[in-house]
Amino acid sequence: MKRSKKVSLPAVPDTGSRTSSNYIDAFQHEQTGQQGSVTRHLRDHTDWILEGWAHERPDLNVSSVAIINRLGLLQSYLHAEIGAVFERFGLTGPSFAVITTLRRVGAPYQLSQRALMDALQLTSGTISVRIDRLMQDGLVERLPDPNDQRGVLVRLTEKGTKLFDQVAPVHLANEDRLLSALNGEQREQLSSLLRILLLSFDPLDSEDPQHPSRWIGASLAPAHVARHIRRSAGLTDAPGLLVQAVAIPSSASEAGLQEGDLIVSAGGTEIRSIDCLHQKLLTVQSGTLSLEVLRGTDHHVLYLLVGELPST
Repeated sequence: MKRSKKVSLPAVPDTGSRTSSNYIDAFQHEQTGQQGSVTRHLRDHTDWILEGWAHERPDLNVSSVAIINRLGLLQSYLHAEIGAVFERFGLTGPSFAVITTLRRVGAPYQLSQRALMDALQLTSGTISVRIDRLMQDGLVERLPDPNDQRGVLVRLTEKGTKLFDQVAPVHLANEDRLLSALNGEQREQLSSLLRILLLSFDPLDSEDPQHPSRWIGASLAPAHVARHIRRSAGLTDAPGLLVQAVAIPSSASEAGLQEGDLIVSAGGTEIRSIDCLHQKLLTVQSGTLSLEVLRGTDHHVLYLLVGELPST
């Protein structure tokens, strides 16, 4: 049974209101002990950048730089260190990715070229070049696909399998070394946060039957896409999941969700990510979940009847 009501809710916070000066003030406050003595951590290159902008342009919100600049710097450092190991074996990171993908599927360590392309999220031209190079080194081979007259299978050769067995332990030990500054708990925390962010960009995850889009029957755009669309339409810049389509019949349609609705909270919890909505759905299986949505500029509360967790 569909229930919906329009309600008056507090204004959605302006996510762009925090200036770089605010950011630095908060940073310094968090690093100050109860006695007022400064206990700030060592500053890295990014901290100097933030402080520079806080002084030069305090009106700019540069808080995103704290994350994105560090991710970029880490990528360059890690890429160089990891690449050095591959070079010892005559490989590159992209070529090893092909080898590991084939090895991971199990004997006889083969995939159709199309499946390999999808698994690595590459174009047909790029995957062809990588396979050609690996074939020249005798690490993979192309075979006719018995299930597709126009398709081919890509299979690891015995040489390729042996090379994987040589490289993998060395590569993994090197990656572990590169993360030595983090203990086990810190690694789990960082991994969880990166997963939440990556789920907002990775299109393959929506194919999972337990993905919220499939579970409730509504195609959902991630928060960064939702903000762009709402800005373009002249609407308030609010984070949330944007409903792009609703299946009929479905839990979403029964609840009254409509295309263009922005899900901003569920069960009283702010929703900024697909992962957060998934966690809320898990807590109310076979129950009802309240959703706060923005429909244009109007706030509404809808009630979603959540089915059991779909089987994989």
